[in-house]
Amino acid sequence: MGILKRLKARQSRLGEAPIAIIGAGYVARGVVHTLFRAPGMRPAIIVNRTTEHAVAIYESLGILRQQIVISNEKSSLTAAISAGKPCVAESFEALDDLPIELVVEATGALDYGTRAILASLDAGRHVVSFNAEVDSLLGWQFHQRAKANDVIYTIADGDQPGVLLRLAEQVESMGFEVRTMLNCKRYLNVLQNPSSGAGYASRDTTSSHMTTAFGDGTKMQVEQAVVANATGMVPDKRGMWGMETSQEKLIDDLPEALIDGSKVDYTLGGDFGAGVGVVARHEDVHLHKKSLALYKMGDGPDYFFFRPYHLVHLELPMTIADVLLDNEPLSEITEPHAVEVVAITKKTLSASEKLDGIGGYSAYGHIDRYMDAFEFLPIGLSEFATTTEPLPEGEAIPLTSVSLDDTKEVVRQWRSQRQHWAKLREKSARELEVQCTA
Repeated sequence: MGILKRLKARQSRLGEAPIAIIGAGYVARGVVHTLFRAPGMRPAIIVNRTTEHAVAIYESLGILRQQIVISNEKSSLTAAISAGKPCVAESFEALDDLPIELVVEATGALDYGTRAILASLDAGRHVVSFNAEVDSLLGWQFHQRAKANDVIYTIADGDQPGVLLRLAEQVESMGFEVRTMLNCKRYLNVLQNPSSGAGYASRDTTSSHMTTAFGDGTKMQVEQAVVANATGMVPDKRGMWGMETSQEKLIDDLPEALIDGSKVDYTLGGDFGAGVGVVARHEDVHLHKKSLALYKMGDGPDYFFFRPYHLVHLELPMTIADVLLDNEPLSEITEPHAVEVVAITKKTLSASEKLDGIGGYSAYGHIDRYMDAFEFLPIGLSEFATTTEPLPEGEAIPLTSVSLDDTKEVVRQWRSQRQHWAKLREKSARELEVQCTA
């Protein structure tokens, strides 16, 4: 039985699963619209610090304001959700003990997102996250916390990392070995800032920081970090190669290191649109070479598998179905992170200058292997960093050149995670030493 039929069957048995959505921005709005029509689930409550934005989303679905329950009071919210009434709350703490089966985090905020995800997991709720920025920093930590609370934490279908992981799974199920996982990017200017990108923001009706994060490539670098940490694949070099090529020429244009290694990278321009792709090789290619040529896949031994779109919120029901029906995440991080996304200065920075985070004027992000990135500031923490000395343009920002705001939960969790991984490495080294001397 397919997923759609299984969701409808679950709905017949148990009713619609009430879902909480945290956020009321571009992605969150799309999530609510999608869940409103999806079988087996419903957008029961929207949590947003500005409640009017959440109310406006329900109203865009034709729901009258007087039908919406706006409250932070648990008894009122519990009664309303149980009665099937749409609800709005201004604090994620209001979700405690409510009849909610799953939380969708769709803010893109680093500190708020961290607190919301951890609180939801600790409350015994499954969490599906569209917050690639915080997942690239703390994905391992979230999976550990989910396991401790016997719930699921997962990234979402629809965003590039989820789509890329689904495609790789499909390719591997046909007997191929995935060699390279590619995000496809149309435009790149690492020095784009909210002023120079204002026209794009106006055109796309996205925030200036979100638009800048797309334009300067940080968003794509973060997305590939999510993929890398989920798979153990790494970039061949800091920032990746970024091949200017086309679908037809991609295999010929790939650097040899990407074909021979387990790597993440990206294409730039060309005819890829908003797609993703993987390069893979079949162990028994001699048995399938003629067929693959007939199927217009080329002459091998390496083959490019391409998906020309990612539909973000529209693909979310597949992730929720995996969680509700099979208690399975789209991906799981069980090992310390393979990569970090390093902050690179966009301009000369003076001492005591507060950085303005992802999509700002101060810095862009480049993915790197974890140990090579260890001494540098992650781009995800840049909004909580202040320089302690002048820094030149175009350089990775050393951790020793900034002070971090340790009042922020995301900073504390990141430090804790690093300390835990250091202990794991020390333990592994001791065990290896014992084995060598035995």
